[in-house]
Amino acid sequence: MYGAFSFKAHHMRCIQLEYFSHILTWKSPSDTPTSAPSSSYQPSSSSAPTFPFVFGESFVTDTDLGLELSSGLSARLIALSGRPVKYSNGKESSRSFHYYIDAAGVVSLPDGGYVYMSNSEDDGPNGGVFGLYFDRNGDLVKYKALLTGTTWNCGGGLTPWNTWISCEEHSTGQCWQVDPDPSSDRHSSPQITRLGGRDGGQYESVRNPDRPVFFVTEDHEAGALRRFEADGNGWNSLHSGGKTTYLQFLDGSRFQWTTSESAGRSSAYRYYQNAEGISYIDGVLYFTVKTTKSLFILDLDKMTYTRESTGASLEGKGSFASQPDQIVLTENKKYIYFAEEGGWSPGVYVRDREGSYFTIFQGISQGRFQNDETVGIALSPDRRKLYAGMQESGVLFEISRDDGKAFE
Repeated sequence: MYGAFSFKAHHMRCIQLEYFSHILTWKSPSDTPTSAPSSSYQPSSSSAPTFPFVFGESFVTDTDLGLELSSGLSARLIALSGRPVKYSNGKESSRSFHYYIDAAGVVSLPDGGYVYMSNSEDDGPNGGVFGLYFDRNGDLVKYKALLTGTTWNCGGGLTPWNTWISCEEHSTGQCWQVDPDPSSDRHSSPQITRLGGRDGGQYESVRNPDRPVFFVTEDHEAGALRRFEADGNGWNSLHSGGKTTYLQFLDGSRFQWTTSESAGRSSAYRYYQNAEGISYIDGVLYFTVKTTKSLFILDLDKMTYTRESTGASLEGKGSFASQPDQIVLTENKKYIYFAEEGGWSPGVYVRDREGSYFTIFQGISQGRFQNDETVGIALSPDRRKLYAGMQESGVLFEISRDDGKAFE
C-alpha cells in the first residue's frame, strides 16, 4: 500500500474523497463464489432467477468477499493490487497487479479471446493501462502493461476500431490511445490524442457515437464537456485534424456547442461541476456529475436536456446515496450501469429505461469497503461476465448470473 503523503497529494489535485484501505487475503480464482453466500431472505420457492430477472429484489451476502449481491448473482476475486495475477492454468504473472484500478473496457481479439483493459490512477510515473487477457474459453491467460509512465489514468473509453482511450486526471493530463491487440503494429506504441486539447486537463471519460465524434468529460469545477469531431476513421483520426467544441447550457433546458472554451467552462461551473462518467447511444448522451449526484441526459437531435438525481428512485435492496462515477450503457439499451464513489456501502447499480434504479452488488454496510470507490465496470463480449472492482482496496471481481445467462 502507499503512504499518506502520496495519497494526500492525489486527493488535493483530483478532488477525490478520503478513503481508508483494506487488504483482502488472496485466494486463487475459482469458478464458484469464495464461500457459500448466506441469504438475507427466505424465498418461498427456488431463488434461481428466470430470464429476465429484477436486480436488487433481495440480497445474498458473501462475507469472504465483503459483498452483498443481488440474488441470482455470484462473484469471485480475480486480481488483487500488489499481488501476481493467478492464471486459470495455475501459473501466475511475473508482474504484480497494478494499484489504484480505475476505468476499464473490453474488446474482442482476432484469436477469439478478449482483453480487459484497466487504468491505473497511480501517481506518476506509476500510472498507465494494463491488460488481463482471456482466451476463447474465458480462461485468464496473461497480464501485461499496455501503457506506462503516465499519471493518474482515471477515465477512458473505447473507439469503434477497438482501441482504448485512457485519460490522465491532472492539470496537464492528456488522453492516450492504446491498441491492446498483440498482432497490431501499434500494440507497443501508445500515442497522445487530440482529445485533450493543446494544454491538457483533468480528463475523466471518453465516449463516442457510431461515427467518429468523441465526447470527453473533465473532473474539475469548471471542466467543460468537449466534443471532438474527427476528420476520418481509425487510429490516425485522433492524432491530427478534427474540430473541438464545448457544451454550453442555455435557458429553457436547451444547449448548444460553442467554439469558446471559456463559455463552456463558465457553463460547467454553473451547471455541471466535476463531470464524471459519460455514455452515448441512439442520439442521446448521458453523463454524471458527482457534486450534485446527478445524471444529465442530452437529446443531441432536439438540442434539449434533462437532469435527474441518481439513485433517488432506487427500488428493492441497497442504497445508491453517494456520488455517481463511471457509467456503461449496454448495446441492447435496457440498463445503464453506474459505479459509486464513497459512502458506507459503495456498489454497482443499474438504471432502466423508465428511470428506476436497482442494485447489482454493494459492499457490506460499514464493512471493509466503506468510503471506497467502485471502478472498472465492463462486460465480456458475450455479456455473461461483469467486471468491477474497488479502487482503494485494489480488488477486481468477476460477477456472473447463476442461471448462466447474459447480463442485459
